[in-house]
Amino acid sequence: MSFQFRLFTIHQDRCAMKVGTDGVLLGAWSDLSHHSPDAAERTFSILDIGTGTGLISLMLAQRAAETGMDFHIDAVEIDEEAAQQAQENIAASPWASRINVFPLSLQAFQQDDTPQAYDLIVCNPPFYNATLKPDDAGRAVARHKDALPVSDIARYAANRLTAHGRLSLIYPTDYDSEVMTAAVLCGLHPVRICDILTKVGKPCKRRMAEYSLQNAPLSREQLIIRNAEGKYTDAYRSLTADFYLHLTD
Repeated sequence: MSFQFRLFTIHQDRCAMKVGTDGVLLGAWSDLSHHSPDAAERTFSILDIGTGTGLISLMLAQRAAETGMDFHIDAVEIDEEAAQQAQENIAASPWASRINVFPLSLQAFQQDDTPQAYDLIVCNPPFYNATLKPDDAGRAVARHKDALPVSDIARYAANRLTAHGRLSLIYPTDYDSEVMTAAVLCGLHPVRICDILTKVGKPCKRRMAEYSLQNAPLSREQLIIRNAEGKYTDAYRSLTADFYLHLTD
């Protein structure tokens, strides 16, 4: 089972969570333009928490490479099978030397004796009630917040972001208060929010948000995936055009 993008292929038969719209949106939307004052003199560093298939890491690598940016990505994945497949997907890509996969939980990864500061931390976190866990253990770990609480993500970001770095997340709007509270308690400020509507006229069920250590003005956006006729909107096509090999309605 595989998913062919323009510049890379995602094999996902050994991954609990497959390629989905959330991952594609986060990989295409996360901001790579926020540089610390010394960014021109060093490598732009990215951390992908819960990389799964490696999709978001590869999308960010493609975007960074296209800008000519000197970059490096660390990708953390708790599931060993998924981590191995992510490594294989990355090894077959044009950016294999720029991405390292760590088969670890975030909690284990943060014990590193030589802390790395990151300009961007991205995560499509697990937000599903533990009482509704699916039978498959791998899928349960990938999908449930007890394995990776958002408070742990926010705390890690607050300690490891560069001064002008960003934490970029996508999550169900039902968890907006939980995410916001965890971030604010760790000293992070919302600087960019995008409401996602699956179709024009539908309520917002997904949200992307970026947080920073800097208290900058908040930018609010809205992205509608499909129009009233059920076709992909120009905005969605524009955001994802560099990645999908074919995007048919």
